[in-house]
Formats: sequence, structure tokens, C-alpha cells
Amino acid sequence: MKSRILVYGVDGFMGALTSHAAAQAGLAHVAGGRAIAGVAQHASALAKRKGSALAEPRTFTPGNAERIAGQLDDVGVLVNCAPLEGEDLRSLTVACIATGTHLIDMSADRARVAALAAFDEAAAKEKTMLMAGAGFDFAAVDAVAMRLAQILPGARAVTLAVKRGSRTMEEAARLAAAMREEGETLKNGQFVPARAGERVIEVDFDEGPEKAYLAPWRGEAMAARHRGIYSTMETFEALPEKVARALEQGTMAHRFFRRGWGLKRLERRLAGGRLTPGKAELTKGHAVVWGEARHPDGRVRRARLVTPQTHVYSAEAAVLLARRALDAAKPGYQLPSAVAGAALVEEIPGVQWREIVERAEETVDEDGRPVTPQAEPEGA
Repeated sequence: MKSRILVYGVDGFMGALTSHAAAQAGLAHVAGGRAIAGVAQHASALAKRKGSALAEPRTFTPGNAERIAGQLDDVGVLVNCAPLEGEDLRSLTVACIATGTHLIDMSADRARVAALAAFDEAAAKEKTMLMAGAGFDFAAVDAVAMRLAQILPGARAVTLAVKRGSRTMEEAARLAAAMREEGETLKNGQFVPARAGERVIEVDFDEGPEKAYLAPWRGEAMAARHRGIYSTMETFEALPEKVARALEQGTMAHRFFRRGWGLKRLERRLAGGRLTPGKAELTKGHAVVWGEARHPDGRVRRARLVTPQTHVYSAEAAVLLARRALDAAKPGYQLPSAVAGAALVEEIPGVQWREIVERAEETVDEDGRPVTPQAEPEGA
């Protein structure tokens, strides 16, 4: 039985952070990536850290499944932290299935969630697990949705909202592009086309009401239809004010955004003007996921999940999921909560679960279920 964990992408910010988290937890692993110099430098730095487990450097480039498979003979779980798409992601997935290597991907966007979910049957046949969304943007949100379902058995609809800190510049560029594309939400088990920010709700992330914008670029709806208990799901996200203005129909900023003008400026705002979050933000930053589950009989439950800075949570969650998968992986495409369960809330340092016991004012939708009061977009 293969028993090694490979963290791929250590020549990038998120991969290096995840590898560091594994080493600090005493987990010897393989540190992989594309760039020989970057991978070697990372492994050497870990070796010099007192109390850190060693990481074996290994380099390979996605794109050829057979070549990748030759690097996975001793790997039980591969954690992919590199932003792979298209043929690169496909070749990595095919190689993992062919070698019986469980694949855990950090992605949270709907395209990559769908790409991995499409291999569900093939992976199950080979007793291999595939997972998208090991990082904060999916794993933390998934944990809130699943815990609310446990608190309110029989709930069929859930609304989720995320408030996070700045992204890396690379993440910001991908988000800015995704925000200009049509996505979807899930209603009564069917995908419903949606545009970023076409609906706005007010959410109390524990510091008073804030606007959160419909985020159909995210992959929760895609995953919920494939492996989930909810038939209706929407996810919203709080955004920097000047970024949110670009989503508000009727504004000059929105017209410029739809035409692709000023995207670089928008990306810098999403990233807080930095290539990667600084040390102070990584240490002191935090993020919040708010959730509301609704039962057909009108009952509602709400909660908040407060986590460390998003990238720190992502690294810890990925290591936790890799360890769980190595011990007892479930074949086929899986959600993070199906593998780690309550551990995504209870075993990651600095995470706090807060159920909201007060009953906020509710309105009733056409189907008779309570929904969160909405604020109309300015200028609509």
C-alpha cells in the first residue's frame, strides 16, 4: 500500500505554505513542482528548519499522463496546490486514477470542480478518490453547509456567504476573469444561469450588516448537485467596495467592467496591492463563512464559522484531508466534508463555530420557505 503524500506546487505560494504546514505537523512528504530550482530551494529551506519534517524534492510537468504516472509509484495521496486547468489538470487526474493515487485539489471554481467530478465513475472503478476544494474557499463553506444540515435534518435549501481577506495576485486575476462570465446557482435540483452580483443580500459577519454579492463563479452549486443533500443553494461573497461597484448595474464602473476596462486595477484591489499576503496578515488575519439552512416546513438555522486567514486555513485543511484520505479514502469524487467531517471545524487551530440562536426577521419566497432579506443593487 502506498503511504506517501506529495504536495504539488511548492514552487508557488500556496504549495509552499501547505508543504510548510505538513512539515510543521511532523509529516514527511514529497515536495513537488515544475521548477527544479524552486522545488530544491523549498526542500532545502525546510531541512534547515528546526523541528520540521523533511520533504523530498521531486519535479515534473503536467501535460503527459504517462510521464506523471512514473512519478507516483510511491505516492498514496497527491495534494495539488498549482492552478492547473485544461489538459494539465486532465493529465494529472488520469495519471492519479491509473496509479491508484488519491487526488486532492485546492480549487474552488466551478470549472475545476466540474472537471474532477466528470471522472467520478472512472475513479470509483479504480478505487481512487478525487476531491476538489480542499482550501478555504470550498472546504470551509462545505463544512458550514454540512453542519447546518446536521443541526436541521431535512433542510433542502441553504444560503452561504463568505468574507475573506486579500488574495494572491494570481488568484485575483482568475477571480476577475470569472466574475465576467455567466455562472449558475442551484434551485430545486436544477442549475439556474446567473451573473456575478445580480443579487445582493445583507449579512452580519459579526460586525453589523454588510453587503454580499451573488458569487456564481464558485463551485458549491456544481458540487451540491453531484454530491450533496441540498436541492437549492446560493453562495454570496463580500467584496472590497470599489470591486463591488463594478458589479452594480447601471454604474459607470459596471459598464467599464463588462467591456474589460480597468481589470488590472480591479485585480490589485482584490489582492490588496500585493503579490501575496504579508506575514502580518497570515498571522493575524481571519475569515468568516455565514450560513442559513432552511427546512420545507419553515424552520431556519443560521451559523458563522470564523477561521484563521484563508491561506493558512487552506494549508491546514489540505494536510488534514490528505491524512484522512491516506487512512481511509472513499472512492470516486468526494466533497471535503465527506472525508474529514467535523474535523474541518474542530481540528484546525483557531477555528470557531458559532450558531446564531436569535431569530432574525425573515421573508417568504414563492415556495413558502424563509429567505434572507435582500438589498437591491445600487443603481439597478
